[in-house]
Amino acid sequence: MGAKDSKPQVISYEEAAKRVNNVELKRLKDTFGKYSTPNGLLQQSIFLSEIIGDTVPNNLADLIYTAWGGTTKGINFKDLLSGLVLLTRGHQDEKCRFIFSLYAKDINSVVTKDDVINYTTKYSDGWNLENISNLFDEAEAVNYSKFREWLISYPSATSLTEWLLSDPCPVTLSNDLETPTFYQTLSGVTHLDEQEIIDLEKKYWQLKNLSSNGKFDIQLFLSFASAPISTNSEDDDSTFSIARGLFSAFDENCDGHLDFKEIVCGISAACRGPLVERIKFCFKIFDFDRDGVFSHSEVTQLIESLKRLAVEQFPENNSDADLLEISDLIANEMESVDLESFLMWAVKRNALEHLLDMLHQLCHVVLGLRPGSRIEEGKLIQNWLRREVKRGYRVGEFWYLISSVWWKQWSDYVANQDDSSKNPTSNVPLRNNTSDSGSDVGTVVRPRAIDNTCLVATSTVKATVLTGEGGRLRRELEKGKDYEVVPEAIWKALSAWYGGSPALPRQAVQFTDSGPVELELYPLLLRLLRHSSTTNDNGPAWNGQSWNSIVGGYGAAALAGGYGYFPSATQQTPRRYLAYVAAFSQLATVSQTYEYLCGRLRLKFDDVRLWLMKDDHCLVLLEDENATLASLSCRDNDQLLIEVRNKDLTWPEEMVSLSGQSGDKYRQALPSEKGATGLNNLGNTCFMNASLQCVSNTQALTQYFTSSMHLLELNRDNPLGMKGNIAKDYGDLIRDIWKGKSRTIAPLRLRWTIGKYAPRFNGYQQHDAQELLAFLLDGLHEDLNRVHDKPYVELSDSEGRPDVVVAQEAWENHLLRNRSIVVELFHGQLKSKVTCGVCQRESVRFDPFNYLSLPLPLESYVHVEVVVLRLDGSVPVKYGLRLPMDATYLLLKERLASLCQISPDHLLFAEVSGAMIKTFPGLNNKVRPTSGLALFAYQVLSSTEVIQFLPTNGGNIGVPDSGVKDANRNNNKIGHHSSNQIAKVIDKGGDTNATTNSSEVRRPVGICMNVMSTVFCRKNGLSPGQESLPQRSTNVTQQPVTNGGTNDERNGDRSSLASTSSGSGGLGSPVSLTSNNSSTQELNGSLGMGASFLVVYHRKMIRQDLYFVSPHKTRPSLFGLPLLVPLAWRTDGVPSSADERNRMLVLQTTSQDLYRCVWTLVSRLVSPSPPTDSGTLPNHAHDCDDSLGYEFPFTLKVVQANGIHCGICPWTKFCKGCPLAPTPDPLPNGSETNSSYIEGVLNYCIAVDWEPTALHLRYQTSLEKVFDEDPSVAKALHQQTEPVSLEQCLQAFTREEQLSGDEKYYCPKCATHQPATKKLQIWRLPPILIVHLKRFQFVNHRWIKSHKAVQFPHNNLDFTEFLAAIPSETLVRHRQMASSVLPNGVAESSKDESNDISPKHSISSSVPYSNGHPPNIREVINGNESTRKRLESTSLMTHPVHDEDLIDFHQHRLLPGYNKLDITYSLYAAVCHSGIMGGGHYISYAKNPNGKWFYYNDSTCKESSANQIEGQTAYMLFFERDGIDMKAYLPKLREPSTSSAESANSDSAAGKVTAAINGLEEEDGKKCCIM
Repeated sequence: MGAKDSKPQVISYEEAAKRVNNVELKRLKDTFGKYSTPNGLLQQSIFLSEIIGDTVPNNLADLIYTAWGGTTKGINFKDLLSGLVLLTRGHQDEKCRFIFSLYAKDINSVVTKDDVINYTTKYSDGWNLENISNLFDEAEAVNYSKFREWLISYPSATSLTEWLLSDPCPVTLSNDLETPTFYQTLSGVTHLDEQEIIDLEKKYWQLKNLSSNGKFDIQLFLSFASAPISTNSEDDDSTFSIARGLFSAFDENCDGHLDFKEIVCGISAACRGPLVERIKFCFKIFDFDRDGVFSHSEVTQLIESLKRLAVEQFPENNSDADLLEISDLIANEMESVDLESFLMWAVKRNALEHLLDMLHQLCHVVLGLRPGSRIEEGKLIQNWLRREVKRGYRVGEFWYLISSVWWKQWSDYVANQDDSSKNPTSNVPLRNNTSDSGSDVGTVVRPRAIDNTCLVATSTVKATVLTGEGGRLRRELEKGKDYEVVPEAIWKALSAWYGGSPALPRQAVQFTDSGPVELELYPLLLRLLRHSSTTNDNGPAWNGQSWNSIVGGYGAAALAGGYGYFPSATQQTPRRYLAYVAAFSQLATVSQTYEYLCGRLRLKFDDVRLWLMKDDHCLVLLEDENATLASLSCRDNDQLLIEVRNKDLTWPEEMVSLSGQSGDKYRQALPSEKGATGLNNLGNTCFMNASLQCVSNTQALTQYFTSSMHLLELNRDNPLGMKGNIAKDYGDLIRDIWKGKSRTIAPLRLRWTIGKYAPRFNGYQQHDAQELLAFLLDGLHEDLNRVHDKPYVELSDSEGRPDVVVAQEAWENHLLRNRSIVVELFHGQLKSKVTCGVCQRESVRFDPFNYLSLPLPLESYVHVEVVVLRLDGSVPVKYGLRLPMDATYLLLKERLASLCQISPDHLLFAEVSGAMIKTFPGLNNKVRPTSGLALFAYQVLSSTEVIQFLPTNGGNIGVPDSGVKDANRNNNKIGHHSSNQIAKVIDKGGDTNATTNSSEVRRPVGICMNVMSTVFCRKNGLSPGQESLPQRSTNVTQQPVTNGGTNDERNGDRSSLASTSSGSGGLGSPVSLTSNNSSTQELNGSLGMGASFLVVYHRKMIRQDLYFVSPHKTRPSLFGLPLLVPLAWRTDGVPSSADERNRMLVLQTTSQDLYRCVWTLVSRLVSPSPPTDSGTLPNHAHDCDDSLGYEFPFTLKVVQANGIHCGICPWTKFCKGCPLAPTPDPLPNGSETNSSYIEGVLNYCIAVDWEPTALHLRYQTSLEKVFDEDPSVAKALHQQTEPVSLEQCLQAFTREEQLSGDEKYYCPKCATHQPATKKLQIWRLPPILIVHLKRFQFVNHRWIKSHKAVQFPHNNLDFTEFLAAIPSETLVRHRQMASSVLPNGVAESSKDESNDISPKHSISSSVPYSNGHPPNIREVINGNESTRKRLESTSLMTHPVHDEDLIDFHQHRLLPGYNKLDITYSLYAAVCHSGIMGGGHYISYAKNPNGKWFYYNDSTCKESSANQIEGQTAYMLFFERDGIDMKAYLPKLREPSTSSAESANSDSAAGKVTAAINGLEEEDGKKCCIM
């Protein structure tokens, strides 16, 4: 077509420029400059969004862009202006020529019928074939003259011609409609101008950003308001203070925090209003209960506070305050004081002078209000400064230095009050502080910006400054001569009014307990060094991000070649460079320094170490967190090295030290205890370090290695071992650790040896600590196995033999092949019983174990939070539910209904994002708690209930008491759309015999937004006469229309909700009611009774100062929470015997009903208008009642699903929504372009356009997302995050499991694979029990980590409940016998059995018995044997436990005084894993022989406690049998020289043993006999 060719503009740039005025041209150029690219072109995407708008169909918008001269690079300003003028101010002939040029190559050409039809089909979304035929009734081609006549006759032939030729044009260059801004609205109702309000807003956000919780609450308010108006009892929350009363006076809506509107109105009332208004504001400060009168207690508090304020803050002028008496205001306790009496008393006695002065100072100095004159400014600053100087310095406060030169200029500027009083111009408002100079009367010069550079010494260090001290002060500065000091509030106020730099804060400190409080003018200036692997001499530039990416990666390379390899001198090593400088107080502790640097640089505390560099080659690690910088002898310009872990968790300095390339000396304190030695991370070896530390703190094993006894038992010939290398290298490491002479040790040799024999641990990837521990214990056992020639042992089945016999046989067979200290300490025995599901044959086996891998219960529930919105307008309530993982929304609805007491049929779920409803999920869909969308449940009603809900007698539902004004104040543009709201009920099922009354109220059939696939919603099992209505046909032939065409193709804005996806985001994206493949039946179920509703959005207009065309001067913006408003439909005008298909549906909900319903839902968000009585007082300057003086503070408009564009008018109108008047008229049908087939469906939404005054002053934004929280939220959250106990994990481990499918058991008796049951139980407990919590599990074809917290006791653990039946019954019976007492009071238990008096607790805090309760002791004493409850077990039935022959199945070696059948365990070590799979970190906790707990994090070792072990990260737990005799597990040698077991743990004894072994090492100690 011709549009594709390059053509000259219809209107030239010169002609276009003449048709716009200078103001418009400047605005257009500024707007173009704002959006254009550097080469002076406006991109097509900006053209479409900022000029054409998203209402115009995309293909047509592209056509206009090309026709105006746009290219792929963009469009220039001249072409753009020509096009804009043509569109908005072009003559009819010019527009006709433009339209003709779209079809023809030039004005002298002709257009053919095919060209017009092809063009219209491609670029117009609405056209009339008959009108086009009239153009070519005489010939198949026409010239411009004929084409122009046709256009004038048929301007609405296409949507484009209708838009361009409309008169007046809906798009103009300028928009004179001024929507008041927020600042203008506030300025109109307060005593402040716009600029003052803008400045106050900046200060408000500065103060609010200081809040820890993001709210301007009373704690934040007291932090800066208490100082000037403090009292001695200020910190007591229960005691009144003026500051707390002031907060209450500001907090008009009593929500506990201040919004900006409250601040502005409060400042206006307290400072700028007339005296009476300021006194009224003071009244609110002391009206605690806000009842509008003063009680006797309130008057007492008022008088006492005023006296105290005068004494503390105005000591030089407090004589009037001393004369104040309570009796002057109130006579007795039974009386009260109203506002009028208070006003008379305050004016007569001038009682509030000091309070008003203090409020005046606070609002200006702290809250940011600018003084009205220089005289006022001087009084404010000087009075504040005088009070603070008298109060003196307080430790921790910051005072600021100001140059004396500037301070003198300012003092002269605000002084000379006597002269100014004679000069009427002295109170001229201050000019903008950015001006260089100015004067009030021509002689007084306003100071320039504060300049403190004369106080700061020139810095020669080029590095980033991390602290805000402002620079190093010059020496020999004198106060009063060179500088003045002011409080922080004064400095912030002056810098805001005048500007200036640098800020020079100095902290008040007290160097000694008895010394004075003084300013630390010269804090320590430290140079901070970082590591860099780059060769750039200047060091890398800091980009504000974490430095892990810069220093990471080295460390692993240092050991890449295995043990003994270190990088060569030519290899790149981390280089130190000066990165920052920072100033710290001499009294700052190491902990505070760490905290500040980690926060400032965004580093993790555990990933940072600080080294004090005394010189270039001496580094001291700062470990004592309580030491001050002064105590560490830090001086100015000292260097601190900030060492950050590499990505592989190594420390750069450690790697350099291990490589031998550095000549630096590293000074670290000796470990506080033997064994408190860290292990260097050698490249993601935290998994190994954590495991080694726990094994190292196993006392018996450590004594064995520190005594060098492992050298006597090395088994180098074991084919399953590592030729003794693992044992030797581990022993060397343990001896180094327990020498107590080094703070850290690098386990290089052991690391290399492990990698040699287990290549899977090679490399520098993260590995599993449990796998490493299993390999280590197995390797130690095989290297130390005392059995050199392992006999062949054949395992035999139980074959019905007693468990005791089979277990002992299996254990002896195990010992025939495995005997070592590892077996003695760590090996236990499990009983495995498999029962055939067919023949019930039992197969019992006993297998050894050295750790228990306990499963963690997988999280099979999801936590869902739903907010329920009721139709009564009450505060929404949030409910919490815990549902199965595969729960559907149907189950959620049923559970929620029982909580909120609303029928499931009356609940409709909606997923909300921002201010829009994104989806209505189907009931058969699975609940998606992680979808990122907030889930709401809206209360919906049936049509009958809607009719009862809506007022039919003109009554008010939530309507203000004020009189109803003219309802026709809105321009009702939709009257012709709303006549006869009748829809046919279409039944594709054929005729029906159902009869119905002509006035019968039917269930509603329409929901908004043109969703025919879900509109006729019916509950399953409808009664006769309530047949389901059909879905909308998707094959309806679109007929040509003349009014702009259909809306279905316009950028998706008017797409039906059923035909759009829910994935589109952003403002204006369509909503999907049938996403997630939800069928009509699913939505039917979700709507229950087929409730009809309209979606309602809150909307406000945002004014744009720069815009191209009028529609974009104000942009609609959605906010708040969307609402659902019910609709009512009824059948009408059809005889009872008529065909169902001919029944008519009439919409009964009127516009007035809609207004009232919306007001009911939103009235809670609007603060009440000020009352006329003296009850509560308004907290603003002027009466703002007019914002709610009319019936409703908003206008309802019909909009599309996106809430932005009109839902009735065609796009050619550029309408943002047709207003609805609150009249009894019925609601409109919907879009003009809808065909008659979809009658009865409201295909639009409703926008609540708030009146600007009501929105700015009355609408409470803070209440939008305020929900009452039902107790179910906390309950469900607690259930979701509730930790599991170790007992539950053990129960899951010992729980009987079913063997089926591929896991079927081969039954010898059945001679085939059969389904069976399997049960594991503990038969023999080891002295050292390692519990492995299986956090890493393979689920759904992927590995996941469970972060479930596990609770475990630290002492007196009793595993009796989880033992096999016979060992468990043995321990239970022993306790019963031990606790029994003879009638004469003599205990039955033996002396040994009574020695252990420590309490023994089961994991479940009760002794497990077969019936869940202990036996009745009195019956036991009386000899009633029937009270003994045996554990139900097959083995117990066949081989019961006899009281006279209780067997110790565990055979532990105990200290004297401990009974062998009193078995409890205590925790002594734990390995913890934090983070995710592949990217986590291992640490460990362990208790040394002295009973002290230590925290091990690679090379870091600190004293800790067992309570620091987090159940959420616990991965392996090490338990030790109480009363175990460590020395008894050491081997006893026959040689006298090595028989001293008592001294085996001492260095001298170890030396003797080593000497004795030197001659035996070649033969692996075979000459020594082990007892």
